[in-house]
Amino acid sequence: MPATPDWSLGDNYLLENAPELKPLIEKYAPCTMQPENEVRYFEILVRGLISQQLPPDVVNNICQKMHDHFGRITPKKIVEASDSELAAQGLVQQKIVYLKSFAHMVLDNKVTLDNFQEMTDAQITKQLLDVKGLGQWTIEMFLLLALCRTDIVPTADHVFKKSLKTLLTLPDIPKRGEINKITEKWRPWRSLAVWYLWRYADEKS
Repeated sequence: MPATPDWSLGDNYLLENAPELKPLIEKYAPCTMQPENEVRYFEILVRGLISQQLPPDVVNNICQKMHDHFGRITPKKIVEASDSELAAQGLVQQKIVYLKSFAHMVLDNKVTLDNFQEMTDAQITKQLLDVKGLGQWTIEMFLLLALCRTDIVPTADHVFKKSLKTLLTLPDIPKRGEINKITEKWRPWRSLAVWYLWRYADEKS
């Protein structure tokens, strides 16, 4: 299991370099993000694949059915399952095709989950973008929440963008280019800043 980053180092860096985040850090620290065990990577990405264009309650229901049916979800179990077996868990045909394709890619070492801890963010992103059904947002969430990579900015995440707009009193929801410009001084702790903005959003909602 990967080591948890020393978020206190990031707090000190952001306090020094990003005064706009100081009230959030003082209120919400310490950061509680911890990396997931690598045995869960496949299940987490399967959930991300299933969740595309579905409401959270439907996703939760499908994932619970799959857990009840398969136990721990593995590439081998997905490949060996029939389409009708997967459909019975609530999956539509397109998601079944994507899921089986992803499982085959893992078994064929085209997606090397076991090596993710040693790989760079860019290397992981390159592999996962080849998986049909996994988008940029899902990959960024995986890097940030499952792997606890310290310098991820989910530019497609609406909660983060809305929170950033509120904190900085921006006239509009910021687009990718503006986000990258704003967050440049948060490097190499942008993930930590995002976490604080999520906590800020939770309080505002």
